[in-house]
Amino acid sequence: MIKKIFGFLFSPLLLTLLALLVVALLIWWIGPLVKIGTLAPLESETTRAIVIGVIVLIVVLRALYRRWRARRASQHLTDGLMKAPAAKSDAPVNGEQKILDTRFSEAVATLKQMRLHAAGKKPGWRDWMSISGGSYLYDLPWYVFIGAPGAGKTTALVNSGLSFPLAEKFGPGAIRGVGGTRNCDWWFTDEAVLIDTAGRYTTQDSHQSEDKSAWEGFLGLLKKARPRRPLNGVFLTVSVADLLSQGPEARTQLAASIRARLLELDNKLTTRLPVYVLVTKSDLLYGFTDYFDDLGKEQRAQVFGFTLPPEEGVQVDEKGLSAAFQREFALLHNRVNDGLIARMQRETDGTRRAAIFGFPAQFGSIGSLLSDLLDQVFTGSRFAQPPWVRGVYFTSGTQEGSPIDRVMGSLSRSFGIERAMLAPLKSSGRSYFLTSLLRDVVFPEQRLAGADVKLERRRHTLRVIGVTAMTLVTVGLLAAWGYSTLQNMNYLKSVEARVAPAQQTLAALPASVQNLVEVAPVLQGLRDIWKTPDNHQGDEPLSMTLGLYQGDKLDAAARLTHQRALNDAFLPQIAKRIEDQLRTAQKDNLEYTYEALKSYLMLYQPEHFDAEAFKAWVTLDWARSLDRGIPEDQRKALEDQLDVLIAQGPPHSPLKMDENLVRSVRAVLASYPLEQRVFSRLKRQRATKDIPAFSVATATGPSGPLVFERISGKPLTDGVPGMFTYDGYHKRFQSEVTVLTGLLAAEDPWVLGQDKGTADRLRDVAALGALTDRVRRLYLEEYVKQWEALLADVRLIRANGLEKNIETARILSGVDSPLANFLRAVVKETTLIPQGDTGKDVVSKATETVRNTRKGLEDLFGGDPGKQVAPGKRIESIVDDRFEPLRRLVTAGGPNQPAPIDDALKLFNEVYVYLNAVDTAVKGRTSPPPGDVAGKLKSDAGRLPEPVRTMVENLSQSGAAQAQVAERGNLSQDLRPVAEFCARAIAGRYPFVPSSKRDVLPEDFGQMFGPGGLMDDFFQKRLAALVDTSTRPWRYKPVAERGAITTQALAQFERAARIKDIFFRAGGRSPSMRMDFKPVEMDASITQFILDVDGQLVKYAHGPVVPMAVQWPGPKGSNQVRIQVSPPSTTGSSGSAVDGPWALFRALDDGQLEAGDAPEKFFMTFQVGGRKTRFEVTTNSVQHPIRLRELREFSCPEGL
Repeated sequence: MIKKIFGFLFSPLLLTLLALLVVALLIWWIGPLVKIGTLAPLESETTRAIVIGVIVLIVVLRALYRRWRARRASQHLTDGLMKAPAAKSDAPVNGEQKILDTRFSEAVATLKQMRLHAAGKKPGWRDWMSISGGSYLYDLPWYVFIGAPGAGKTTALVNSGLSFPLAEKFGPGAIRGVGGTRNCDWWFTDEAVLIDTAGRYTTQDSHQSEDKSAWEGFLGLLKKARPRRPLNGVFLTVSVADLLSQGPEARTQLAASIRARLLELDNKLTTRLPVYVLVTKSDLLYGFTDYFDDLGKEQRAQVFGFTLPPEEGVQVDEKGLSAAFQREFALLHNRVNDGLIARMQRETDGTRRAAIFGFPAQFGSIGSLLSDLLDQVFTGSRFAQPPWVRGVYFTSGTQEGSPIDRVMGSLSRSFGIERAMLAPLKSSGRSYFLTSLLRDVVFPEQRLAGADVKLERRRHTLRVIGVTAMTLVTVGLLAAWGYSTLQNMNYLKSVEARVAPAQQTLAALPASVQNLVEVAPVLQGLRDIWKTPDNHQGDEPLSMTLGLYQGDKLDAAARLTHQRALNDAFLPQIAKRIEDQLRTAQKDNLEYTYEALKSYLMLYQPEHFDAEAFKAWVTLDWARSLDRGIPEDQRKALEDQLDVLIAQGPPHSPLKMDENLVRSVRAVLASYPLEQRVFSRLKRQRATKDIPAFSVATATGPSGPLVFERISGKPLTDGVPGMFTYDGYHKRFQSEVTVLTGLLAAEDPWVLGQDKGTADRLRDVAALGALTDRVRRLYLEEYVKQWEALLADVRLIRANGLEKNIETARILSGVDSPLANFLRAVVKETTLIPQGDTGKDVVSKATETVRNTRKGLEDLFGGDPGKQVAPGKRIESIVDDRFEPLRRLVTAGGPNQPAPIDDALKLFNEVYVYLNAVDTAVKGRTSPPPGDVAGKLKSDAGRLPEPVRTMVENLSQSGAAQAQVAERGNLSQDLRPVAEFCARAIAGRYPFVPSSKRDVLPEDFGQMFGPGGLMDDFFQKRLAALVDTSTRPWRYKPVAERGAITTQALAQFERAARIKDIFFRAGGRSPSMRMDFKPVEMDASITQFILDVDGQLVKYAHGPVVPMAVQWPGPKGSNQVRIQVSPPSTTGSSGSAVDGPWALFRALDDGQLEAGDAPEKFFMTFQVGGRKTRFEVTTNSVQHPIRLRELREFSCPEGL
């Protein structure tokens, strides 16, 4: 009973549980007291629970792993045994062998599923209290029996007195024939696994190659099944019969075979195995049975032999085992002699007494034989380590066969006496000296055998590596902790150096604050006081952690200090700013004032605090009030401080609320309708921010940016916000407006301080939807404005060349026209009433109560200033009706009928054709198409809605204008020869430059200005169709509604035409002119005046006044004009002469010209020597060339 109690108290499982409990209690109670510096890693209960759980998990996993490993090893072993190849045999397998094979397969299968327990019993509580729960086959000690055939190995096992747990199920024969082979027997006991090898494995004298192969395969199986310690020992059986019957040579050969097998065991298994020498069949010594016949069962189970000390059995030198054996055998022999007298006295049978008397001599006679055999087996050498003999033991399994009387045999041989045959022994079924040998001597020494040297060397290496690694890790951790401690101490010193200045700044902060921009850096400095270069500005390096980092604690302290500073310095400034905004509230921005009042009240009514609304107003105020020069990072710092302030919870202003101010602001806000506030809130909150905005780029497709641009300069990707799209209205606005209206209706009472009756009335109205309709109307009106603004801002790209306009017209007239796509997209977004749903069935269904409450809302907020919806129409018609023209444009009249937009696209095709024709004419230097095409396009476009009408007009007008510009470029190019000739023959010459001494040659003048001349020919061929000559000055014919364009070159053609009409009135290529000179008066001192124009004389001598005709150029072609008076003057001057083709004009330029009473008449006064002669000159046309302005203003044309 006491043994059971101690077994329970010291069971592995109970001890393990107690150890875990102690460790858990230590961690739970002592853990919080353990600190590393100021860090207590086990302070948290959660941390302690996790640590305890991890430890328990490690112990459980380790036990499970050991159990799994043992099970797996046993599984591999039994699988290997069953699959071991059978030895070759010429004899056919008989039925009995098949039965044995089948029964052993069943035995092995049973071994896979069961564990061996004490005494082979079923598992009891002791087994379950053990961590392993019993011994697996792998865990039992393994021993191998080797010896010569017939040495009594099997007999010794059968009569060993051990328990075989499988015998109850399969019988004693079930343990034979492992794996279907007859080479060895495996004996499974509850204390060990005993392997009985075939004797031929030891001697290998029958079929050497097969025996050797089978022996090596057997060793390989052991090595594979139990790699660390394949065997726990070797039983070497030496039969007394072999010792007594074999000669010296046979014994030597047997010793050599045994030695070879033992060395192979050590070498193949790479371990030293203790060898237990069993001298079997001791009963064949004459007198053995009689001498020990009176022993009881327990006495027969004792050991009869000797065990050598471990060091003596291992260190057998070259002298062999002889000395040790002789010593121990002599002691054993003396014990036999010492018990002889007592045994003979107890025996009464004379024959048996004789046998007993002779037994000591018989026993002593085998000593030398056995010594010689063992000496050969276990003797060491310089080249081989001998097997390790552990002891020599004499045993007897069953008493069979005839005893051998070695003494009498020797005497018989010596004296020539005939040897008598002894009677064979009768089997008594008793075994001698086996049970205690195995249980008390061999099995307790199961760990005496060395493990696999190579494996142990590897394990040792791994252990050394593990210990070294653990040592290095420990040293590294200690060094890291030391370094981390040093860094944290330096870090604490750096933070401590900042604390005093920060405290001073904090103490002076409320008095020194001027604005929030100055406050934010100070506050942020307080918040970041724990961030220093030592901790990498808060991004602490690994070397500072390892459980010693102090930044987290300093961060928490800095956070608390920062929060106090926010309440003491930051919040008062915000509250003061809101109050100032209320005092300076503007009546034209009531929405801003309303939000300011609401934010102001939030600081005194925490139950109404809305963090998002409060932040929105404060940041909006900062955006409007702060200097635009403040960098973005400073603005961001302000917002960060505001976020921290709000995150603490509803802030409460330290300033006293000004009740009078609140009442005055509420009085002002009474005129701000609630629907306006709801709509403003909707826009500000961007309830439809997840709805994509409408953009021209998306609606028109990839070709849109090639033809469209925004007048405002905005990109095409900007457009109408998603709030004002079809999805924005139906998917967001419709649901948001009801919710927000209810929220603001509930918000108004505490913001505006309304009485309970008004508040209840307002909630009733909001519930009935009257207020929602007003908000919806405001929204729809804004909807119209947004889309009108977009349509007015989109135009065709202004092209710099004709080719670009042609490309624009081609894209717009294409099948996938971006204009059609754009208009269809616009119509889709501006058609809020689904097709076929006119909404007539939703009108006039309100009850009398609804009408009364609506009337109450109107009384409260005033009449509706917006557009009124006609009876029978839904409110969405505000948008639909406005864009009805566009809807009709893109909507087909019926099935298989084109939409009007297709006709509009045809106009763009006509523009494309027109511009192509213009481009062809320009490139071919031919006349462009008729100018009325643009007018026709304008007329057709006038029937289209905007913006299509303007696009068609602008495109055609721009194309025509660019065509004219291109035409002018061609004309300027063609005008170059004319300009070059003009520069050579006309420029800088008289009469175009009056002061020039060079004259224009008449032929050059005619070639330049005459009919069909260069100027006239160029104008008639290239400019006549483009120029309006009916105006003064001439102009290019207008293009669409654009004003006429004048150029300096066109003015020169107009002057050239004037010159042609005056100088070449008679036709031809030579200029001509006829004038009549009629004397009017002449100085009295002059008796005669003569004007000689190329032989044409104009004379006057105070006689009758007769007009005299002069033709230019003159008939003689002398190109000379002479003026002569008689008598000469006192100065001696009698006249002058002028030469050249333009001599007459030069002479007239020298005179004094006075206008007459008719265009064709003028007075010319010639003065010679101070004396005057005055003539009335009459030209043959009202258009005459004398002092012609066009001649003076003409210059050579350079371009058009």
